Amino acid sequence: MKEMKRVASTPERMKKAMELTQKKQIDLSKETGLSHSTISRYLSGQVEPRQAAMMQLASALNVSEMWLWGYDVPMARPGSEKPATDTGSGLSEKKIAFMEEIMQMSDEDFDRLVQIRKLLETK
Repeated sequence: MKEMKRVASTPERMKKAMELTQKKQIDLSKETGLSHSTISRYLSGQVEPRQAAMMQLASALNVSEMWLWGYDVPMARPGSEKPATDTGSGLSEKKIAFMEEIMQMSDEDFDRLVQIRKLLETK
């Protein structure tokens, strides 16, 4: 299984997405319900967004959550048109969507998934 690597920081990706969508912090605050100060802390790198906040930000910026977290994946949200500036790794939309589902799993469900994967490898 190919290991995913972070190639950028969340603040770098947020700034790039904000530039491409021409959105300001106040726009993100209105669209996500996150406070202006929270978004400022994300942009400064003081705090890393949790899953729920990341999903809201990615939706407002129309980018993949995994891309926004800095991983080497396509910028485009699964099911949306690819931005002209997409420089992703070429992973399929189906794989990206699956990774995003995994990111939302509880630790217990994730552990079960790992056990299933190990069982499949032994066959």
